[in-house]
Amino acid sequence: MAYHDFPWQKGSSNSFHKLLSLSLPVLQGKRVLDVGCNEGYFCGWAAFQKASYVHGIDYSPQFIANAKAWFPSCSFSCSDWNSLGSRMYDVILCLSALHYAPDQEAFIHRLMERLDPSGVLVLEIGVVESEEDSFVPVKRAMRQGEYDIRLFPTFAKVSSMLASYAFKYMGPSVQQAGDPLGRHVFHVQHKRPLAVLFMDAHYSGKSSVASALLRPEIPRIFGEALYHKIADGGVATSDALKAHMVFVEGTRHMIPPQITRAIAASGLLPEFVRLCCSLAGGKDFVLEQYIPEEYRLEVAGVCQDAGFFVVDVALFSAYGGRNWVTKRPPYAHYLAYSKYLERQYLIDEEAYLAANPDVAQAVADGAMPSASYHHWYFGKEQKRRLRPGQ
Repeated sequence: MAYHDFPWQKGSSNSFHKLLSLSLPVLQGKRVLDVGCNEGYFCGWAAFQKASYVHGIDYSPQFIANAKAWFPSCSFSCSDWNSLGSRMYDVILCLSALHYAPDQEAFIHRLMERLDPSGVLVLEIGVVESEEDSFVPVKRAMRQGEYDIRLFPTFAKVSSMLASYAFKYMGPSVQQAGDPLGRHVFHVQHKRPLAVLFMDAHYSGKSSVASALLRPEIPRIFGEALYHKIADGGVATSDALKAHMVFVEGTRHMIPPQITRAIAASGLLPEFVRLCCSLAGGKDFVLEQYIPEEYRLEVAGVCQDAGFFVVDVALFSAYGGRNWVTKRPPYAHYLAYSKYLERQYLIDEEAYLAANPDVAQAVADGAMPSASYHHWYFGKEQKRRLRPGQ
């Protein structure tokens, strides 16, 4: 079976759902590198988003040949990971490929060397559920009953590998048949010096807050991750709140801003915030969660009523800053990409099979998945007719 999903072939990677899980920024005008690009599905997405330059790397000549056929506006090279070149990129993708690197941490550093100072590295990694800071040998099923053993990091190991960078856990990725581990998505950026501005009046708590913010042991509660835990029953809530934890139909992808607005409009935001406070166990905590501006005072009030001293840190982007990495495409754009692939590459199946009886027989026998598959992988090179009498 092929790896990437396309309209003309069923792959094992569930590519559309994975694309949603990656939470990629808007790529228009950006330089994009996909390391381990396979047949180029995500390169095609970048081109569809009007990225200024898209390059994919894979070691398989067949994958690269197919990727060039599907997405001629992108650049592809059949090479190993030692050939990243000298070009800098705004977005680098490394999806379910890190475990192939002989030295995973060193490879992350090499990728970050090719990342623009304001860019983002998107990592999809299989992660071992353990508190140990280590790599764990994991047996992976291969074809025809074969298997191999690869090293996968624990969450603590991921944190230590990324310690010299700024990174955010984006949530779980799509599970594939035979996966020995859960896949997870991380966005990684270069650290920049901080300008933390405490601009309130005397005796407002500036010194205490500044001291607290410098303590690395303060736990962080990620709203998006908490939504997934609520949906999966990992955290107890009211049925009314849990009912808002909805996935995009047929996927494990959530649209957190929509969920948050629905919670707030239903009057359930105080319950959610009290849940966050209770998870903190009466100790300092940081909540990383988008809250619409009109509800932020309400959130602050709930935290204050729960016994917390509230610090509302307003980032530059709140004032119209230029952080393009936080801007994501609307869901409709993802659907439009799938429709684009169908329009661009699907052929008239009945006409093709009528023009090529041997292919029709192969499809009927189950030896060929479809007429479109045969056309793109064999028929185009063989100069097969697309319809009778052509």
